[in-house]
Amino acid sequence: MYICDIGNHRVRRVEFATGLLDTFAGTGDQQPTPDGAPLSGTSLHGPRTIPFDPAGDLYLALREGNAIYRIDNTSLTLHHIAGTGEKGYSGDGGQARLAKLGGPKGSCLEPGFIVRSGHRNHVIRGIELKTGLIHTVLGTGRRGDGPEPNPNRCGARATTACW
Repeated sequence: MYICDIGNHRVRRVEFATGLLDTFAGTGDQQPTPDGAPLSGTSLHGPRTIPFDPAGDLYLALREGNAIYRIDNTSLTLHHIAGTGEKGYSGDGGQARLAKLGGPKGSCLEPGFIVRSGHRNHVIRGIELKTGLIHTVLGTGRRGDGPEPNPNRCGARATTACW
């Protein structure tokens, strides 16, 4: 089992067979995470969620780091896929790496997409893994409720979604 230890800026791992806990990733430092860095000895700024894909790679949302990384399960390296690191809400329709994210909080994987919620910007956005493009799928960027049925006109609160 993998645990995002947000306050300690680490991802922990519990081995059920032995009951032992170890640090899988993160150093405890609140520094930016470099692209392509080895998992061991690299800082993670606020790890929040880590869904697995069918190949065993993990997709790590860094809430305080305002970014999303893929952890290659074979090479144990970190690969930047979304967010500039600056808090905000921009970049729809463009490359996810150049988009501002507002504290990515929840995420899940769907075939060809990672879906994540913006804790601080009140939207749910999808990232096309093949193209690297990011799109808002729900919310206007303003806190609210409704109106239904158009998800792109709906105010939202911090939320998570998977389909």
